Amino acid sequence: MESYKHFSTIYDALMMEDIDYPKIAAFILDQKTPRRRYLDLGCGTATLSLLIGKHFKETYLVDLSPEMLTVAEEKFREKNLSFRAFAISMEEIDFKESFDLITSSIDALNYLLHEEDILRVFQKVYTHLEEEGTFIFDVQSPYKIREVLGNKDYVYTSADLAYTWENYFVAEDDVVEMTLNFFVKKGSYYERFEEFHEERAYEPDVLQRLLQSVGFQYVHQVEDYSAHTPTDHSERITFIVRKR
Repeated sequence: MESYKHFSTIYDALMMEDIDYPKIAAFILDQKTPRRRYLDLGCGTATLSLLIGKHFKETYLVDLSPEMLTVAEEKFREKNLSFRAFAISMEEIDFKESFDLITSSIDALNYLLHEEDILRVFQKVYTHLEEEGTFIFDVQSPYKIREVLGNKDYVYTSADLAYTWENYFVAEDDVVEMTLNFFVKKGSYYERFEEFHEERAYEPDVLQRLLQSVGFQYVHQVEDYSAHTPTDHSERITFIVRKR
């Protein structure tokens, strides 16, 4: 089962209810990096990429899902912004260009299920960052994956959409398996489709160690794009990383 194949058609409507994209964009733009070239890894439908990319001369969009990337491209074309889009995994990036800012938001890195995959992404990011460039990413915290998602189930209903969300936590792998059944209204009937997602919990100190192992010397952690220090019950942790 492919993740995000059909989900791209309703992704924005769902995420807008839970994610404060303007707040995240303002936090990232406040980091005072040069604004020439920007790379977004796991860009999804580029809602955040667009808010940030309009302040840069050129934006590179990377996402594994061609369907999500198609929506992203349409948004950038509508705004007449300069961009390039690549339907590849984060570990595969190999550009001649370097970037002032690289981001990876809304737990895209949690979808990498092996520590060596995270390490490869960090190595690629370090190679592609300009000197004094900034890398900002977030992850769902171990607390969120283990306790909030865990083995819990959720149901959502609205006038045009309903879905069930069933989680199964695999403790030995620190991975939550998520099965989502969507029912989307299409005229007088509902179209059903299913999505399967997996996310792994990564301890913040493990990510810190991996970042430092590839050469990053400045690594700062905050709670969910704020000025607050993460706690044991923080659900999203944001990393601000600079290449020096």
